Amino acid sequence: MTNSNFIKNPHLDGDDFFWQGNRTGILLIHGFTATTAEVRLLAKKLHEEGFTVAAPLLPGHGTDPEDLNRATWPMWVEKVKQFYEKLIPHCDRIYVGGESMGGLLALELARQHPEIRGLFLFAPALKVKNLWLTRILWPFIKYLVKEDKDDGLAWKGYTVQPLRGAAELHKLQKHIWRNLPKIAQPVVIFTGENDTTIAPQSAGLILEKIGSKVKYHFHLVNSGHCVILDRELDEIYDHMLRLIETDFTKDPSSPTFKLPLP
Repeated sequence: MTNSNFIKNPHLDGDDFFWQGNRTGILLIHGFTATTAEVRLLAKKLHEEGFTVAAPLLPGHGTDPEDLNRATWPMWVEKVKQFYEKLIPHCDRIYVGGESMGGLLALELARQHPEIRGLFLFAPALKVKNLWLTRILWPFIKYLVKEDKDDGLAWKGYTVQPLRGAAELHKLQKHIWRNLPKIAQPVVIFTGENDTTIAPQSAGLILEKIGSKVKYHFHLVNSGHCVILDRELDEIYDHMLRLIETDFTKDPSSPTFKLPLP
């Protein structure tokens, strides 16, 4: 049951979706405390281009913060796998994208499914300041109230941070860190200059340790944490479209690409 007292922008659609298009599939994964509203603007643009696009609402999200405190990171992985398997019969190639925690889940799915063609990571949450403290605090504190910022973005999700759920995110971070060398798919990371959620070194750590030979990093100077809802969404979309159309074979020395790699 949904508790709208703890949900920002409850009027937005944050449920699962599966929009069939052509034989190229794109799976999009939202972040911690969010819903599929976070990926919906990008998904609509991709579907209008003709792609088959899907996004799951992760367990514990979009209902009540208590539900997120009962969720575990393997439950999130399992829901993502279910949606990936839904795409398989309809697609010849599948790309996976994720925002924040969704980026970590995209990496885990890629580790388990090496046939995935490429990864789009939007502000991947490999490092979040003081997140480790949640593993100490959650037995005593259910959740913390987030700073209420009216940024005007079409974001739907909890207005509080459920601490036991956040401790699961910390476990997921550690799991991904250990397994990055096993992930070989092409990867592109998008980060925002005004991101105050993830640690600035997150993207560099992933690019340094991941087993991928093809890896790009686009840093967006006018965006915050939710880069796929912010002012440079069109730029992100253009880069994604070009990489999908060329199956990540575009020469990165092309002036089209800006690669501020660490």
